[in-house]
Amino acid sequence: MRWKTLLRSGSALWATLLLVPALLFFSSGNTDSTIPYWESVTAQSTIVLGVVSAVCGACAAWESGRLKQAAISTWAPSRSDLRVACEHLAPVALLGVLGILAALVAFAGPARDTPGGPDWTVLAVSYTVVISHVAVGYLVGRWLPRLLGTALMLVFGYFWGFWPAALDRPAWLRHLNGQGIGDCCRLDQEPSLRSLGATALFSIGALAAVWIFLFVGSRRGFWILSSAVAVTGLVAAVVVAKPLGLDGEQARDRTALHCVGNQPQVCLWPEQLDHQADFVRWSHVAERRLRTAGLTPPGQMAFSQVVPDRETVLSVTATSLLPLDPPACALTPGAAYPGDEAVSVIYPWLAMTAGVRPDALQWPAEHVRYAEKVRELPRSSQRTWFDRNMRSVRDCSIKPELTLSAFTRATEKPT
Repeated sequence: MRWKTLLRSGSALWATLLLVPALLFFSSGNTDSTIPYWESVTAQSTIVLGVVSAVCGACAAWESGRLKQAAISTWAPSRSDLRVACEHLAPVALLGVLGILAALVAFAGPARDTPGGPDWTVLAVSYTVVISHVAVGYLVGRWLPRLLGTALMLVFGYFWGFWPAALDRPAWLRHLNGQGIGDCCRLDQEPSLRSLGATALFSIGALAAVWIFLFVGSRRGFWILSSAVAVTGLVAAVVVAKPLGLDGEQARDRTALHCVGNQPQVCLWPEQLDHQADFVRWSHVAERRLRTAGLTPPGQMAFSQVVPDRETVLSVTATSLLPLDPPACALTPGAAYPGDEAVSVIYPWLAMTAGVRPDALQWPAEHVRYAEKVRELPRSSQRTWFDRNMRSVRDCSIKPELTLSAFTRATEKPT
């Protein structure tokens, strides 16, 4: 059948006129927190995958209902049932491509001037989700009246596309529908291959089961085979997804890092290299001021910003002296961790020591004011205060000492 006839008589064209503008409008309002990094942009564009797959599944149910109503299967068999289905579902499959690309275009603005391009693995896996909905929609349309089947796929597709991501448990469920990577990624992360693999296994299993059920044969053995394929796909997807928990990202390949300088050595991702001079200059400013205060920053630094600003680079360099995670003693259920109280004031003190203005700190005002008072102490007293309270950060049994009079020494001028 000619494409012109398929588009004129089918539902895909009308759905496109509604879906694509809606995706562009909705997605463009959700890019404020998007990192200008192609893997992040591509992963976050899957947030609207539930809408695309629901609409495509509904269109497939509508097309299947039309074919059933026309009783095409009773006509002279010049074409196989599979060929008839593929011809009528081709515009729906194309609608899925347009929907995925429209979401990508809407999210891609921040990354257009950065190296690389879209993550085609993510886009391919997203398309398997869409095609599996098309297959299930075609099956539903064979069983139910046209309007009922269309409505069911629209509601079910939307529910399945967004409900799992709202649940804490079971965490693996969100990796089956393509939403596991929706919150990815920082610059040092990329979409998890496990999450993508789980999505692909589940979607391909559903697609294969529908294909066997509808087009391979109608004998009892094919019903059993179709069910076995669907269950196998589900079990395999769960096995792959279960170790992930809620996380849908993995560490980025560190061979892409470009490290320059020393004391500290500044390591940058390709997206940051255009601003290398600023990263290096400001991190070295922070390093000199920390050494003046008697502190030694780490020998290697990395940053999460693509476009740096002075205050953030100074803060990150200074606060790299704090551990990323609490000690093991604080991770046991019900454990008290007095180090939180110490960190709340050590953080602004380190940042200001590196040269950050107090009014530029995004930190509780009372903690900033306390840190300013610490800065009024003699330099040696400040170092003693820091060393004493860092013990609380590393050891759950040591309470912080935040009484400034305990560190006052009048023999040295304030810094």
